[in-house]
Amino acid sequence: MLSEVEKNGIRSLLQRLTKEDLISLTDTVTNRAVTVETSKEAIEAIISFTMNVKVLLRRKKVRREHVFQYLAENQVFVPSTADKQQLIKKVMELWEQKSKENDCGDPSVSSTSQDARVTTIETPSSTTSPGQSPDTTSLSKSSDDRKDSTDDYGQKYAEQWAPWFYDLLKQCGVNMIQDPSQPHGKSDWGDHHFWNDSVLKIEVTSGNQKTEESHSGALSVSRRLFSLVVRESIYLNPNLDRNGIKGKLEPSGMVIVTTSGTVHRNSHFVGIFNQAFGLLRDPSVNNNYRIKFTNLSLRSADYISPSQTPVYSPYPTTWR
Repeated sequence: MLSEVEKNGIRSLLQRLTKEDLISLTDTVTNRAVTVETSKEAIEAIISFTMNVKVLLRRKKVRREHVFQYLAENQVFVPSTADKQQLIKKVMELWEQKSKENDCGDPSVSSTSQDARVTTIETPSSTTSPGQSPDTTSLSKSSDDRKDSTDDYGQKYAEQWAPWFYDLLKQCGVNMIQDPSQPHGKSDWGDHHFWNDSVLKIEVTSGNQKTEESHSGALSVSRRLFSLVVRESIYLNPNLDRNGIKGKLEPSGMVIVTTSGTVHRNSHFVGIFNQAFGLLRDPSVNNNYRIKFTNLSLRSADYISPSQTPVYSPYPTTWR
């Protein structure tokens, strides 16, 4: 029998699957014993019929990118090269840790149904006598610790999220080559990764010419990025070290991710790119991150200055 921690974890992880994949997974897990019509019904049915969590996570419909993103959003950071089996092991360790904390009645652990890890901040001691000021050294240290923790989270999440995003986009191009009739193939690419009012801005610099385009809406943004890879044969190859990926957690909760890398077409180097993302948690999908905006700057190889790369604000002009 599954624990409450495992049930909540499965709910959170399965939110990443499409409705079609959830229904298909329900048929497999339940051996078609039940019929479901919505994603929520499918998830609950899967939980009810699951006896072994590892067996469920190994199912083909539960893809590596689903598990990878789930771990990142729960602040479990693993190498981007980790295979699915290693990721499943990390999930099991996470849930085991949560179960132990709940059994011990740890007050620092949230008992809400959302599957998110809560980091508690140690506060200064309140054992001061009347009229005595709190220890300003402790207050300063606590503030610094919170800032370091915030900065560290933003950077670590960016280093997890960026490889996942570009691998997902790259897979669309690979699928197109393997089967042109089904360019999405096994990729989880789609508008569900974007907010309904998301914005995409693309700036292309080639020679003395500069072109700009803008797209709004989850479907439009998703399709334009998809077209960039599949129809225009553009491959964005990000620099995956800390020089190429930067992350910052804003006070609002938005994670700003900026990336840099090279642009290729049909095995030829054609330029460089800078891209910025604004990621916000969506409470309607178990507080998972979705893309609120993204700005993509492309510069052709014949217009690259050896000492200068494109510089631009990561925020859309409407957010300044």
